Amino acid sequence: MSKICPNCGEEISDLKLFCPECGVNLESPDSGSNQSLNEKPHSYQKDDHTIKKSEYIDRSDANPNKATSLFTHKPIVLAIIGICIFLIVISLVIVPTKTITNEVEVAYTASETYYETEPYMAQESYQEQVPYQTTETYTDTVPVPVSVPYQDYEYSYQNSDAGTGKYYTSVPSGCVCSSNRYMYDKDGVYGALCVQLSCKISTPVTKYRTEMQQQSLQKERPVTKYRTETKTRDVTKYHDVAKTRDVMKTRIEQRPLEVNWLLGFKTPYSLHLPFISGK
Repeated sequence: MSKICPNCGEEISDLKLFCPECGVNLESPDSGSNQSLNEKPHSYQKDDHTIKKSEYIDRSDANPNKATSLFTHKPIVLAIIGICIFLIVISLVIVPTKTITNEVEVAYTASETYYETEPYMAQESYQEQVPYQTTETYTDTVPVPVSVPYQDYEYSYQNSDAGTGKYYTSVPSGCVCSSNRYMYDKDGVYGALCVQLSCKISTPVTKYRTEMQQQSLQKERPVTKYRTETKTRDVTKYHDVAKTRDVMKTRIEQRPLEVNWLLGFKTPYSLHLPFISGK
């Protein structure tokens, strides 16, 4: 629903207390009452000017001073109530305490046994490597030239003619055509034909070559060797000696502590409420 400002005729929401256009107080006795959007102001013509006349609702039974007073003091009352609630909540959170068990590290003096390393002289046996001279026989390898037989091949060439009026139709493997002659072949074609072959002949032969082979000889040479001898010597050794001393130690003790029941910080006083149980 909307209403119309009695001063400027602007359409205003019912929730507005003042006109956003002219600023008039819509709740004052001089202002008009709420008017629906469907109700339009009456108008009439006079001296070529249109004059709007708004319908007003009689609110003579309302008390304007009482409404203004309630509107003015309501925020103050709400603020006071809010402050009181806030103080009550803070007092319930901050002031009450509860007892908890706190672990405290306590120092005390105690006697303890410890071991201290001290030196002393003693004799000990030890092994020592002592050198001595002797001879030893060894085998020496000497290179000696030796004649060694091996198989090889000697190659020679042998010529063979095809004969008068004849020719070779093909060249065997290991042979080459050494002579050609122009004549007719069996098909009556005149051309260069092979009439002599030169063939390579291999003959196996035994040959010898000199190789160096190793020959073993027995020889002697002086060497230094070592033997193990047992000897004694004075040495400084150490042993542990038991002693006592006073030392400071610490232990954990359980002690009561007053803390805030909700936030847990330490307090110098004790104030337990019935609904708060100490731990």
